[in-house]
Amino acid sequence: MRIKEIYLIPLMAMFISQFIYTDYSSKEETIQFIEYMNEKHGYDKSYLNSVFKNAAYQDKVVRIMNKQPEGTMTWQRYKGIMVNDSRISAGQEFIGRFKQELKRAEKIYGVPAEIIASIIGIETRYGRIKGNIKVIDSLSTLAFDYPRRSKFFKIQLEEFLLLSREENFDPETIKGSIAGAMGYGQFMPDSYRDYAVDFDNDGIRDILNNPVDAIGSVANFLNKKGKWKPNTPVAIKAFAVKEMQSIKSSFKPHMTSIDLEKFGLGANEAIPNNLKFVPISLKLEEGYEYWLGFDNYQSISRYNRSKLYVMAVFEFSNALSKFL
Repeated sequence: MRIKEIYLIPLMAMFISQFIYTDYSSKEETIQFIEYMNEKHGYDKSYLNSVFKNAAYQDKVVRIMNKQPEGTMTWQRYKGIMVNDSRISAGQEFIGRFKQELKRAEKIYGVPAEIIASIIGIETRYGRIKGNIKVIDSLSTLAFDYPRRSKFFKIQLEEFLLLSREENFDPETIKGSIAGAMGYGQFMPDSYRDYAVDFDNDGIRDILNNPVDAIGSVANFLNKKGKWKPNTPVAIKAFAVKEMQSIKSSFKPHMTSIDLEKFGLGANEAIPNNLKFVPISLKLEEGYEYWLGFDNYQSISRYNRSKLYVMAVFEFSNALSKFL
């Protein structure tokens, strides 16, 4: 192949890609999706055609989805980003403003106020960073141009359009994360439909702009989808009693204290009520940190299936508990 051709082909591909994906309504897969939405949900085809005509392919969505930080970061680095003085200070301010609502959510749903505040703080820094990509763009990109997870994101696109109709949103203006998560608690569209609550009783389930609704909704999510167990720990520290490296990730508790020493770990404190747990290893710059995760460790994982995320929520909640 001549040198000129080597340079021309990528440029042509980039131009063709931009030309095709600026208008999703002309994509065959989108046309089939519009037919599906019309037949199953009675959505007007001309309206959806207009929506997808304005939807744009987002290259950065695919790039970031292919490079999630949880897969490469050490626990120290991840924790330093998620649990630091700046975020703790913002959490203290948020708790100062909404302590009554956080406590009310804890009473109704059984989820500790500091866990609710921790999740909102980690997800969006208490509403400061809710995402700046149009949800219709990110979900269209992932549903139609991200084969690895297209099935999941087509469901989310369907849920987003249904949510927009139910809540009277304009689907072309709502913004969120690269994955289409929205609002203070970064709910995916199906979670918004299933678990968002009107916690201030104003007749609107608004987790996009209303922190009070977000507080109740995060608690409701962990209660219902996470099956949160009140008065049960998230995790306790452990240590290696024999040479041990990384432990294969899991979220469902399956071991008992009888299995612990045989496995090669010891607990830093007594395991309450002989609860089942899952062993956890967190990679450090040198070596590993070990923990035992209980049912509520699994509960938080329903929000984000990353052990680094779950442990960051847990550690941040411990830092916030003194303000409640």
